[in-house]
Amino acid sequence: MGKYDDILHMERPASKHPKMDLTNRAKLFSPFSALRGFDIAVLTKQKENALIERAWLSEDMQEVLERRLCQISAGDRVTVTYFCLRKAIGDYEIGEYVTETDIVEEVDELAQALVLSGTFIPFTDIYDLQGDFSHADGEQTETVC
Repeated sequence: MGKYDDILHMERPASKHPKMDLTNRAKLFSPFSALRGFDIAVLTKQKENALIERAWLSEDMQEVLERRLCQISAGDRVTVTYFCLRKAIGDYEIGEYVTETDIVEEVDELAQALVLSGTFIPFTDIYDLQGDFSHADGEQTETVC
């Protein structure tokens, strides 16, 4: 005869507490964050580490970009890659490069900026510009880098 044979086939004792519903019971096993906001801080730090330094264009690339900027007009569909500044420490600028494809709303010569639907992009931040540019004579030409 074993040590626990007398209690092996007994009924489970009834609890004095009411049974917990399944939704509250599931909350007991949900992930616990001992440090509130820590996960957000880690994600923010990871995003900061993904930032890169601004790349400056050579004179040849600047000339090509200026020619393309002169060719585009409102209504043209373009793909523009531009630098989005996140931090500047002295002359050291870090951020990320963003690529958008959209319709040009305006080429603002006075402000030296390209305006896509709701996005204001200074000419100095543009790294690459591609698309089908319309000309005054109605002819469409595609620019290739």
